[in-house]
Amino acid sequence: MTGAASITRATSIQDFAAAQMSGLLTTLADRIHRAAKKPGPVEIHDLRVSIRRFSQGLQLFDEFYPKDQVKQIRVMLKGLMRLTSAIRDRDITLEYLAAAGHAAHQPRLEKERLSYQRQFARMLQRWSAQGFQNQWRSGLSLRNV
Repeated sequence: MTGAASITRATSIQDFAAAQMSGLLTTLADRIHRAAKKPGPVEIHDLRVSIRRFSQGLQLFDEFYPKDQVKQIRVMLKGLMRLTSAIRDRDITLEYLAAAGHAAHQPRLEKERLSYQRQFARMLQRWSAQGFQNQWRSGLSLRNV
């Protein structure tokens, strides 16, 4: 979890969880914004790390959040993770093939990556239009953290 908040005797575990989840959501939203602007291999990798960390936080602190809200967020994250996996798989393969000096599959892999990247961009446009970060903050009661 993030190092910004530490638990003290005066802090409840629920307050600690809220502070951690708020930080993880802020980081996730930042990584989504960066990957939307420049969906390069590093940005996609960093986004995937943020998705995993936020998902793990939801799992770890699930007792503090409404089950239906957590389920809805997890479904959305799963879809995003699927798309970023497809992009990341192609990035890794392209990098490996380039290092090995094999360019035969490069055009097909780049075309596939671009197709997944377009789907990714459309998904993020929908998320932004829906105000996902504010919805999740509200649904998880992270507004005042």
